[in-house]
Amino acid sequence: LAIMLRRRVTGFFVTDDRDASRLATKHGVTVATTWGLLRVASRKCWVDSDSMWGYIQTLRTSKRGNPPGVTDRASFDKWLAT
Repeated sequence: LAIMLRRRVTGFFVTDDRDASRLATKHGVTVATTWGLLRVASRKCWVDSDSMWGYIQTLRTSKRGNPPGVTDRASFDKWLAT
């Protein structure tokens, strides 16, 4: 983020760190998260929803959290559709 700001790089910053995300947003830098990138992969049909659900389970098992509001497969499907 510091390099992007110092060099005035146009692009997006990938992070799951909430403080870094807030700082980037404050400086007008677009932020992408793991969940956002996974959602894009699904929308672009790079990954089917069943495989994506498996990725979510792997991330959950690794203590990486869940997409916002996702607690089960039904809420996951709804999250993908939004």
